[in-house]
Amino acid sequence: MPKASLLAAACASAVVAACVGGERAGGDPGKGHDLAERWCSECHRVSPSDPSGARAGHILPPPVEAPDFAAVANRPYADRAYLERFTGELHLPMPIYRLGESERQDIVAHILTLKSIPPR
Repeated sequence: MPKASLLAAACASAVVAACVGGERAGGDPGKGHDLAERWCSECHRVSPSDPSGARAGHILPPPVEAPDFAAVANRPYADRAYLERFTGELHLPMPIYRLGESERQDIVAHILTLKSIPPR
């Protein structure tokens, strides 16, 4: 097979692999929003439309200094790799959540949808 054909086949394979595996590798922002509403909204504003970052049933003493997810998304260094690493680390006084890898990727995908949206 000529080199040009091999290169074209390799490129086509890479494109197909990216399309087929893209959602799984990048997470689902809709699922991430739902997870964030359930687990993170007690302290964080997870969507720009949220009225505050402290929902009913809040267990930490006020004031809670948890950043809006839009503020997190718009930090210059907040890319997918940073957010995936950050969501897997302990951050006191943040509660310890045992999120699975796909759940963390979903939450990161949601946060990344907030890039360029000004935080409140």
